[in-house]
Amino acid sequence: MSRIKELVSKGVRLIVADEESALSAELLEQEGVPAASPSAARQRPVREREIPPEVFEGPPPKRVQQSSVPASVADFAAVYAESGIELPAHGYGVEKVGEMLQNKRLTSLAPEVRATAVMAALEAAGVAVRDVIQDAVQRDKALDGFEAAKEREAREARQKNEARIASLQQELDTLVQKIGAEIQNLKRGSEDAERAFQALRERKLKEEERLHGIVAHFIEGASNPVTKGVGAPAAPPKTGPSQA
Repeated sequence: MSRIKELVSKGVRLIVADEESALSAELLEQEGVPAASPSAARQRPVREREIPPEVFEGPPPKRVQQSSVPASVADFAAVYAESGIELPAHGYGVEKVGEMLQNKRLTSLAPEVRATAVMAALEAAGVAVRDVIQDAVQRDKALDGFEAAKEREAREARQKNEARIASLQQELDTLVQKIGAEIQNLKRGSEDAERAFQALRERKLKEEERLHGIVAHFIEGASNPVTKGVGAPAAPPKTGPSQA
């Protein structure tokens, strides 16, 4: 549970703001609202000390099932816009109040003093503090919804990618097995060819010895034209003296 949810689930107890001060008047003047204007005085809301939790149980921001805003977004303005969050009619949302708190005249003061000055300025401008807090709550809900949408997207992407990885791994295993079987077949083919060649040489040698032996009956000396072993050009046969 976020800090804002924890607070609003129990209701909100506001600090006690002093009457309008010079600082709050200056803030109003910078916002373009005269501190003592009759219209602002007539619109000034009733000062609240506590805000019950049911005040913040209004309709949630528009739920986004699949956000078009990337998870890497740095400025959440796009998230708020996608959730349909709009500024209160008086224009004082949590962002504007945040800017008021950062006023250079207030930055050196204690947080309580800064809050008191801003609350007094808001009241003088006819702005209820509950509107500002409610704007913050709505934005917090929008952020929670955005986070949930991105969590779903990440989970779906992980499931999709894991399924594809498993499919590719299966294809790879099948391909490896197929290639391995082909390699073994090629090796066996090479070995079979080598064995067949060696057997051929042995048979060839025996056949050459047989031929050499037959021809040797008719040849003088060692000039037998029939080779044994590695093949060599055949020499012309040497015969006896020609008969005239």
